Formats: sequence, C-alpha cells, structure tokens
Amino acid sequence: MTARPFMRRAFFPTLLLVLACTGHRRLYYLRSELPILEGRFDLAVVPGPWPHDNVPSVVSDTATVPDDLVLPTLRTLMALPGATDACDPNTGRPRPDASEYCVAIYKTPQDWRVSWPIRNLLNERNACQPPFGGVEDESFGREVPIVGFAHNHPCGTLMSGPDLTQFPALKMADGLWTMVSYAASPSGRLARDSHNQLIPAWAWLATGHKDEPRFYKWNPAGEVFRWKEDTTQWEFQALCHPQEASGLRGPRTLLPRCSPTLKW
Repeated sequence: MTARPFMRRAFFPTLLLVLACTGHRRLYYLRSELPILEGRFDLAVVPGPWPHDNVPSVVSDTATVPDDLVLPTLRTLMALPGATDACDPNTGRPRPDASEYCVAIYKTPQDWRVSWPIRNLLNERNACQPPFGGVEDESFGREVPIVGFAHNHPCGTLMSGPDLTQFPALKMADGLWTMVSYAASPSGRLARDSHNQLIPAWAWLATGHKDEPRFYKWNPAGEVFRWKEDTTQWEFQALCHPQEASGLRGPRTLLPRCSPTLKW
C-alpha cells in the first residue's frame, strides 16, 4: 500500500438537508452545508447514496468498481447545472456558472454506491475538493470504504496534475492522515472482495462536450485509461505523473507528464 501524509478527522452530526419547502429537488450539496472533521476544510463528510434516478446502486463482489455504476455517474455529473460547455468562448475561462462536481464512489456490505455530489463554482484557481472526510451512508453510517472520487471539468479541459493525486484518505495510529492506494474508510478499514483481495483505488474524470463526452480513469500508479464507447471497455492510454508549475507568475498547474503522450 502506497501512502503519503495528509490530514485529520473529528466527528460528524447526521445530515438531513431537504428543499421540500421550496418545491425544488436537491441535486447536490455545497461544501458550506457539510460538516468537516477536525476543523479541516479538506475533511468534508458527504451524505450517501445519491438518490438520483440515473445512478443506481450495483450489487457485485468483484475487486473493481462496476462500470454499471461508474458510467451512469459520469454521465449524470455532466448533466448537472454548469457542468458541461460552461466556458466563455472569448476568454477561454470558465463562466460564472461553471461548476465542478465531485462524488465519492464507495462499497457497502451489500453493494456499490455513489455519494451526493459536492458543487464548486469555478475560477481559474479553484476546483472541487473531494470529500476526504468520508461518506455518511443512510443505511451503514460512517464505516463504508471509499474506492475513489469522480469529478467533471466544465470547460472540457484536459486532466491536470493534481487530478492524479486524489485518492481515499485514512487516519493512522499516530494521528496523521494518509492517502492510500486501496479502498478505505477514514477510520482505516480496508475493503476486500469475496476472495479476500484488497480493492484497488481509482479516480475518474468526465470532460469533453455534452454531445462528445470523454471519460477517463486512473490509479495511484498513474495508469490512465479512456472509455471507448464502440468497444465498451477501458483502453489504456498512458502512464502519467503530475507536475507543478514553478514560480509565482506561471499557471498554477501544468498538464501531467505522460508516456506515451496522452491522446485526448
């Protein structure tokens, strides 16, 4: 299991936020509506599952997340307000309504599920922060291991270096937080399949345009795959590693270093 230092955690009060009095159906949560652990902005806890008609829970004992859950999740993220084709054609920058949404994909004792989305309105320096504090599932509580996070790019932009580094986090015995390469709950419970094998962590991206979506997934080793609709399978694209811009005047992040060059 690979790991790197992270953050801390505290406790989560039960959430029940409903828009019934306004007559509108809730589609997402804002980060300001969520509890956070140990006073850390990154350690938000998101409710689950997302009760969306197009995102089903999927029963499976495999060691990989079922595509029957992942693909509907990515398509539904792209249909949320401001999630797709939300760039100003004159400036190339996100419009005021451009939004990144991120969800946690997790495993319960019964099935695979996806959390409610967290919405973040964008500018060139902000993006959606995954719920590293975990998921509060309505049936199984906090002890559900997260397999990884999915998010969208509202302007159809490419994968960024930081995208490659966001994986489940757990709290170690010494009190430090660590990102891990396997499905894990924040308390440190690792998920296993029916053969007692650890379940690898993944991350997913929905980008492109509404009529021409592009879906990617990658693991902590940086192996990037793209979903091919014609063959209905994930096709290996490249081995990628993040890189950060140097200096204060350059762009905040750079595209990953990929070999071979990633074909977008």
